[in-house]
Amino acid sequence: MIFKTTVTLKTTILLCAICALLGCQKQKQYTIAKTTTPKILKSPIVAIIDTTAIRQEDLWPSLIELGGQEILEDYILKIAIIAELKNEGVKILPKDIQIEEQNLSIVSSNLSENEFDNILKARGFGNYRKSQLLWRNAALRKLVQNQVDITSQAVQRMFSIVHGPAYPTRLIVISTLDEANDVLSDLKRGISFADLAIEKSIDSSASRGGRVNPISTSDPTWPSPIREAISTLELNTISDPIFIGDRWVILEVTDEPTSSNVVFDEVEPEMRRLAIFAQERFLMENLAKSYIQRTRVDIIDLDLQRTSSLNRNLSK
Repeated sequence: MIFKTTVTLKTTILLCAICALLGCQKQKQYTIAKTTTPKILKSPIVAIIDTTAIRQEDLWPSLIELGGQEILEDYILKIAIIAELKNEGVKILPKDIQIEEQNLSIVSSNLSENEFDNILKARGFGNYRKSQLLWRNAALRKLVQNQVDITSQAVQRMFSIVHGPAYPTRLIVISTLDEANDVLSDLKRGISFADLAIEKSIDSSASRGGRVNPISTSDPTWPSPIREAISTLELNTISDPIFIGDRWVILEVTDEPTSSNVVFDEVEPEMRRLAIFAQERFLMENLAKSYIQRTRVDIIDLDLQRTSSLNRNLSK
């Protein structure tokens, strides 16, 4: 009996211990699960419409479609330029930024400051992006300055561009040959070139009826097929569609070429400065393109992946 009672007591104590142990384990597991439940974090509120809160995540996909690719490229350039400046031991000073501001004012000399700022804002450049643009230009200009080599031929070519014959021209830019042929047919039927440019052209000159600044046959910023075409077109005649890269262009020379009585010797210093500026811009653009092309970009955000052509650089 004593043995039986002892065994029963020990068995009961053992069972209680096991139950207590299991109970503790369950309690412990429950406590862990409770403390590690992930919290759903919300992005900051950026606006309130009536009584509805608008968060960053609500605007993000639309903002990415609007300018994600361009903003990402700007940031790639910034990171690459900072690394290169450090490697070369070059610093960007306030006077370098002032020079870039002066360059912008020269480029926009035919516009008021307010008009030029409005153009920048229409292209997405407010105060912040404008300051970043000035900094990038200043940095790129310093990084290419040792490569600039201006010859007398380059100065003469700049004189021809600025003061040589230039052809008043309208143009219509279209995406496909079929569209270009349709536009050409409409022009031959007598429909106004300006009206068709406004309606059909994908160039920024569309709002001006296709009119651009007079084109010089010496100006390398215009593709050579266009420069060749304007020099052979008769006045008020329409060119055949001209293939330029991934689009088609139709031209009309609207007036006799302009001419200048300026003598080269009188403007040589100015032409040299413009030639230097043009070569710097060419070198800066090539350097910027090389930075973007050689930089590894791992895009994680799905919205940015969807809209960015930089996916070509993934996992290179």
